[in-house]
Amino acid sequence: MYQVALSLSDGASKSCLSTIDGVDIEGELVFTTAYPGYSQSITDPSYHGQILVFAFPCIGIYGLDQVDFQSSRPWVKAVVVQRLQDTEGTLEKWLAEWGVPIITGLDCRSLVLKLREIDTPMARISKTGEPPVVDTLGAGLVSEVSSSAVRNYGAGTLSVALIDYGTKMDIVRRLVDRGCSVTLLPHSAAPRLVLDGDFDGVLLSNGPGNPSLLSEEIGVVRELLGKIPILGICLGCQILALACGAETVRLPYGHRGGNHPVLDLHTGRAMVTSQNHGYAIDESSLKDTGLDISFRHLSDGTVEGIFDPALRISGVQFHPEAGAGPLDGLWIFDDFVDTLRRI
Repeated sequence: MYQVALSLSDGASKSCLSTIDGVDIEGELVFTTAYPGYSQSITDPSYHGQILVFAFPCIGIYGLDQVDFQSSRPWVKAVVVQRLQDTEGTLEKWLAEWGVPIITGLDCRSLVLKLREIDTPMARISKTGEPPVVDTLGAGLVSEVSSSAVRNYGAGTLSVALIDYGTKMDIVRRLVDRGCSVTLLPHSAAPRLVLDGDFDGVLLSNGPGNPSLLSEEIGVVRELLGKIPILGICLGCQILALACGAETVRLPYGHRGGNHPVLDLHTGRAMVTSQNHGYAIDESSLKDTGLDISFRHLSDGTVEGIFDPALRISGVQFHPEAGAGPLDGLWIFDDFVDTLRRI
């Protein structure tokens, strides 16, 4: 595993100075090609434990977009941009309140090209240039971002259990907009809590980290298979595949951004999607699982969706809620809700 030290020299500058003085910041160094929706990216729990590099050279032009926050706080360890154009200082001030530094003045596009060559490294933001202490992120990321209590949203006629591995609030909003009553459950929710809850369906949320380390969460989903309709999004899709006996693999540098092309194998039509993940389903492991492939990434051919009509389960690797990103995948929620209405 490669390691990187981001030094605060050679023209790089830092915001939120007090968060770095005396404290080095470590995390996975990842990049996103997205520009619109930087507020959504920074508040996406799937970025927990990561230092986020924006490939777009200028970030902060429209300040802080709190209406579309994906959670109540930033989850990134740090933000790296070429130029911060935060004229009112709202984005910088808010990040400072949470102790999240912004590193500016780096050639982020060159950095992104390097990251595409060396895999996803661990990195340290430091005054000394010392390499990171840890080699990889641990297994506790999901427990740190998941809600610890049951929460309810909406008052629709359909009842959906949303298992929270680090859910984005736009997932909740899309379900509520479609007439669903959403019950947000902690990542550790037992199968009986779901099956005895009189739910019409289950949605497995997005979240951070390596899915293969989530043995308890995988075991819970395995107990639900065939007993209730399930839709998995991003990490939730991977957990669903693992529960069916498939395996996951680490991608060289992940899929993060709002411009990822995906082919719908049912219709032959392509979509532009929002994505944020560093792992993918191993296609060679799908044999004998009963899972078929529904979507494929048009750039690298990786699996972007799975389904099994007999078990009433499906999953997508991209983010259909479009928070932020293109709206091409919103119909995934329509399809899921229509399935629940037909039961």
